[in-house]
Order: sequence, then C-alpha cells, then structure tokens
Amino acid sequence: MKNKKIHLTPYLFILPAFAIHLALVTLPSLSTLVMSLYEWNGLGAAKFIGLDNFKEIAADPMVKQAILHNIEWLLVFITVPLILGFVVAIIVSQLNRGQMIFRTTFFIPYVISAAVAGKIWTAYMNPYYGFNQVFAKLGWDGLAKTLWLGNPKIALYSVAFVDNWHWWGFIMVLFLGALQQVDSELYEAARVDGANRFQELLHVSIPGIRPTIAFVLIMTIMWSFLTFDYVYIMTNGGPANATEIMSTYIYKNAFTKYRAGYANALCVIQCGICIILYFVQKVISEKGGIENG
Repeated sequence: MKNKKIHLTPYLFILPAFAIHLALVTLPSLSTLVMSLYEWNGLGAAKFIGLDNFKEIAADPMVKQAILHNIEWLLVFITVPLILGFVVAIIVSQLNRGQMIFRTTFFIPYVISAAVAGKIWTAYMNPYYGFNQVFAKLGWDGLAKTLWLGNPKIALYSVAFVDNWHWWGFIMVLFLGALQQVDSELYEAARVDGANRFQELLHVSIPGIRPTIAFVLIMTIMWSFLTFDYVYIMTNGGPANATEIMSTYIYKNAFTKYRAGYANALCVIQCGICIILYFVQKVISEKGGIENG
C-alpha cells in the first residue's frame, strides 16, 4: 500500500494566521493559567503560592457580587436587545422602500466608539446639565431628581440601557440579513394554506433563522460576561460597587492594586464561567432544535 503524499502548500497558507494566533491568543492564555498560581505585582519576581489565589476568590464577597451583576447584565441582554432587534427586523424586512435608511440609522450606534458614546451618555445622565434638566422644565419632578448613575439600585441598568442602545442595532442587522435568506416560496405556501402573519412568523420566519438565533445567543452570553468598556467609562464599578462586574474587578486588581497573580486567577474563573454557560446554552439549543434548524 502506497504512502499518501503529504501536501505542505495548504499548511503554509495557514501558517501566518496560526503563528499570530499562537503568539497573541494561545500563549497569553496559557500564561494566564500559569500566573494564576503565583503571587505577583506585575513587575517584580513572582512567588509560587499554588491554589491560594483561588481559595481567596472563594471567600471574596466582591467576586460573588461581581458575578451576580454579570448575571443581571446577561438576563437583560438575552431578552431586551434580542426581542427589540428581532421585532424591528421583522418590520423593516416588510418595507419595500427606505429599508437601507432604517438599517443604516439603527446600525450607526454600533460603529461609535464605546469611549465616545460612554462619555456622551454620562453627560446626558448628569443630574446638573443632562436629561434631568429637561425633565425639570417639563415638570416631571420624579425623573428630574433621579440619579441615573448615582443610585446603586438603578446604576447598573442605566449603563445596560446605554450598552443596549449601542448593541441592539447590530442584532437587528443580523436578524434582517437572516430573514432575507428565508425562501420566499415558504411564505407563499403558508399563505396558500391560510396562515396569517403571526403563523408565518412562528412557523416560517423563526425556524428559518434558527442558526442565527443560536449564534446571537452564544455571542450575547460570552460578551455579557466579558463586558467592560461602558461600565468602566460610565461608573468605574460604582457607586458603592453597585456596577462592579468581573472585568472591572479584574482590571482594578491588576492595574490599581497591583495584584496581577490574583487578577489572573479571576480571569481563569471568568473563562470557566463562560465555558460552562456556552455548553449549557448549546445543550438547551440542541434540545429546543435551535441549532439544528
């Protein structure tokens, strides 16, 4: 039996991408795992301490609070932007004229830098010269006295509102693109059978975009636990740690408290949570037929 000839050309083409991924993703990830076992200030010599960082994490109340905030954030983002994006995508897909105008208008917030958008919305929510002054002139005293970023009970949701403003347009464009790929003959067949608009949506549109729904769910779950920019820019985890999430807590430990080893251990925990959530979502999606649609 002749030995199969190995063709090296395809591997040479992927070698640059593989080398970049190895240098920028794989090796730093392994380094994070290794450094989680050390006590290190980020500058001097590292001291091996085994699992002590993880033992401290288990007893750290701020970690539990940050994870709960991430879960709250996740619950907001797997409901509000997905529902809003899907509903608007359905409406826009029915338009014969001006569809591109709506798509562009709704997508614009997604291309704005988080730093710029965060600073702008922080100014809008300032009680001295933001929306509150407009509410005061309209006589809406309750809203005029609301501290959007200063009230621990609503600060996290205020930041989530801004991030949702930035995020949902992207979701809408994804759903709109998926809806346009659904075979129009399926809608015609449904109408012939007497289906109304809601039945078309339930039995044609949703089954037709199941892979996109699965993709959006996975990305939303991952990014909800990796979110950082808007929280850091608008509240920096405050007030009174009311918006502290895992990413901001990791940043503070690494660059404010100079506890790089502890921050690396937190990164490992964060990664583990994301992996668990991914597999939970995958099992639920497969049982519900989302990924096999």
